Amino acid sequence: MIGRFDYLEELLRTMEREQIRPTYDMLKSLFEGTALKKKEQPLLVDKKNVRMTREEWDMEEGKVSFEKYHDVIRAKSKDRRLFSKVLDSITKVEPTFGKAYFKLEMDETELDGFRRELDGK
Repeated sequence: MIGRFDYLEELLRTMEREQIRPTYDMLKSLFEGTALKKKEQPLLVDKKNVRMTREEWDMEEGKVSFEKYHDVIRAKSKDRRLFSKVLDSITKVEPTFGKAYFKLEMDETELDGFRRELDGK
């Protein structure tokens, strides 16, 4: 019998904590007016009258320079080569007992070299 009362007491406490209290707090903030604070309107700027430099104009349109684009492509190909080297050094090991697993066949020096190359970016 005492266990049932403990269960009911815990049930009422969780209801108060999770349902009644948040609702009360929301209604209180609504009636106090804290939820209805006015947001400041940003200043309206006519884009036709704003003078921008060429760099700002390119940033506005989301353009990327030719050099930056090719730097990204080179970095991507370098990362792809590094990743393919790592993938080539992974082998699947199937023991007689237990689950199969993957093994990375690489020296510590090679692994440190990969880490340095990736951290150097």
